[in-house]
Amino acid sequence: MEENNTMRAAQRLFAVLELLAQQGAMGVTELSMAAKLNKATGFRLLNTLAALGYVRQEGSGKYRLTYKLLGVAGKLLEQSDMRSLVRPYLERIAAQTGETVHLVQREDDHLVYIDKVEPTVNSIRMVSRVGMAQPLTCTAVGKALLAVHSEREAREVFNRSPVRPLTPYTITRWEDFSAELAQVRRLGYAMDNEENELGVRCIAVALADFSGRCTHAVSVSAPVSRMTDERVPRIAAQLLEFRSEFMKEWESGQH
Repeated sequence: MEENNTMRAAQRLFAVLELLAQQGAMGVTELSMAAKLNKATGFRLLNTLAALGYVRQEGSGKYRLTYKLLGVAGKLLEQSDMRSLVRPYLERIAAQTGETVHLVQREDDHLVYIDKVEPTVNSIRMVSRVGMAQPLTCTAVGKALLAVHSEREAREVFNRSPVRPLTPYTITRWEDFSAELAQVRRLGYAMDNEENELGVRCIAVALADFSGRCTHAVSVSAPVSRMTDERVPRIAAQLLEFRSEFMKEWESGQH
């Protein structure tokens, strides 16, 4: 009974945190209704979070997250070995291509952007940000990560995912997605052709760690005006070269 009460209290606390992260500042009544809590419980949870420094009350009476949560997230990112190891490569690829480069990490059926390097030569910036989560099924990085698995495993993830048409080009049928994964396995890289965001193309490769598991991927994103059909093979070749170099360093123990 005590364990159940502890679990329920923790679930409610994190539900409040997630709501404030998604919605911004909220009043006690508004938040309690959204979290399906009575007002007294919502007030108590907000006071607890405020006492811990994760929430503050504004002059309007509404509650807002503080930056303490970002500090905790930053510490987690600092502990990501892959992030520190890949960072020099990201900077080099961004300089070579003049485009935005991302490092993502798989988390169950989603991926999370854990690093991003933007070039200094182009004025158009991608809307992605570190910490942003995306489904595996509508991104180049997601395809690259799913392609290393069997057809059965990939289909299970596809069936569990919120597959919906984000753009007119989003792949929503398993048969079409399976054909995409087959092409990724053949070419060694994946591509998102305006499937996640209109006007943006992305090329990605999956990365294996020292244990051989592929839980990370690196991508190059650019507007379609710059990521032309003629340019795609050149950027893909640069990413494949990077992966080969990175894996050789893993195997040689230089990391």
